Amino acid sequence: MGYSRAFSASIVLGLYSGFMLAVGLAMSTDGSEIMLAIYLWALTIVVSALLLTPILARGRKRGRKATDEDVDDIRREMNDLNEGVGGWRTLSHIRGEGMGVSISLADANNPLLIIEKVIVLSERYRLILRFPKNDSSLRNRTLPILESRISTSRLQRRTRTITLMPNVEIDRSSIVTRAMMICPPLMVAGALGISSLSPSQPLLMLAGIVAGATLGMLIVTNKGR
Repeated sequence: MGYSRAFSASIVLGLYSGFMLAVGLAMSTDGSEIMLAIYLWALTIVVSALLLTPILARGRKRGRKATDEDVDDIRREMNDLNEGVGGWRTLSHIRGEGMGVSISLADANNPLLIIEKVIVLSERYRLILRFPKNDSSLRNRTLPILESRISTSRLQRRTRTITLMPNVEIDRSSIVTRAMMICPPLMVAGALGISSLSPSQPLLMLAGIVAGATLGMLIVTNKGR
């Protein structure tokens, strides 16, 4: 990302998070600690800039290469499954389609071998399996295999197709950014909600903050599995 962009992103995250925390403090004290809330807001911005800038600057490069490159890679990986003229071939049955790669199983004598290879490649690519119209049972036989080998959150089912989504890794930059966006509102909500049961008990407010932060981290790190 680079240090200049990382610094800007850190400032924005600090502004947002600090504002949420300052609002929570002001509401919990009925506005009597407004100056403390402003100080907390400014402190959050400074701390975010100092701590988050080096973390975000070392984040992984975003984006994916062009679909045509993915098609070439998959054709090369599956070249050993070619069946010759009149059968299944990588050049005629593997094509680019939108943001993914379409793999037709038409004319394949051994479709299960293709599916086994597709399962391995789906870790890195978005693959769309297309089933022949004259063999409606192939999809029914394929789906249980995919569900037993791949998380159901990575499968998109259609009448004639099954799309396999790549295994997306969440790097630390993504975790930090999401945590800074999600955790502060939950911490404020938790503090205000639990402390309202007994306003004179500061430990209840602390418990609400911890509960909100814990819930936020569970949401941030959840991969839907």
